[in-house]
Amino acid sequence: MRIDKNSWLIKQPIAHRGLWGGNVPENSIAAYEQAAAKNYPVEIDLYLTKDEEIVSFHDDTLKRMTGENGYIWDKTLDELKKLRLAESEYTIPTLSEVFAVCEGKSPLLIEIKDQPNGKLLVKKLVAALKKYKGEFAVQSFNPLYIAKIKRLAPKFIRGVLATNETNSLKSALKRHIVKNMSLNFLANPDFVSYDYKGYPLPDSKVKNKICLAWTVTSYEIWDKIKPFVDNIIFEGFSLD
Repeated sequence: MRIDKNSWLIKQPIAHRGLWGGNVPENSIAAYEQAAAKNYPVEIDLYLTKDEEIVSFHDDTLKRMTGENGYIWDKTLDELKKLRLAESEYTIPTLSEVFAVCEGKSPLLIEIKDQPNGKLLVKKLVAALKKYKGEFAVQSFNPLYIAKIKRLAPKFIRGVLATNETNSLKSALKRHIVKNMSLNFLANPDFVSYDYKGYPLPDSKVKNKICLAWTVTSYEIWDKIKPFVDNIIFEGFSLD
């Protein structure tokens, strides 16, 4: 196992899209600052813009968080910076802006979202992380992205995201892969990040791997899954 028993991936609950709520939107600089102030690792989501800039945003479409129509990868960074997150003062942050907040303060759990230009995003992300001085780990629902990380940066700590709830995936093959982590032999992940509703997982799928659960929204859920997981990705309740 390449993850130390005292690693932040095990010891520190991870703030899902930062610490957000009220006037602070998810995946905003303010959400990351609030998480860093409380020493929580931060989970973020990444996309590549039309002009090949890396930004932190969860949805593939812009509507829910900005009111704008269209896919995030069809917009340039300048176009995205004109939008506001949930009618707040905050804009969609770039990866470099996230680095500026978290480097030396909060570890980053970086999710590479599935997207048309995903392979290029992986390549650009690896280049950026090789210069980054903070702690981080990388994960994705797409095991081929993680396999590419393995080839380009074998020392990076990497994980596979998965869930039983795969109805949003149109392809039966993708549903099977995401649910069963059937391409783990290619990605060779150090950890598994699974929907908490799917625990406990078969021993064959998690042997010698750290297990994370997402997205935990209460102490009751946490208590229920504690015997099966090493750490949680949380939102919507306070751990103070």
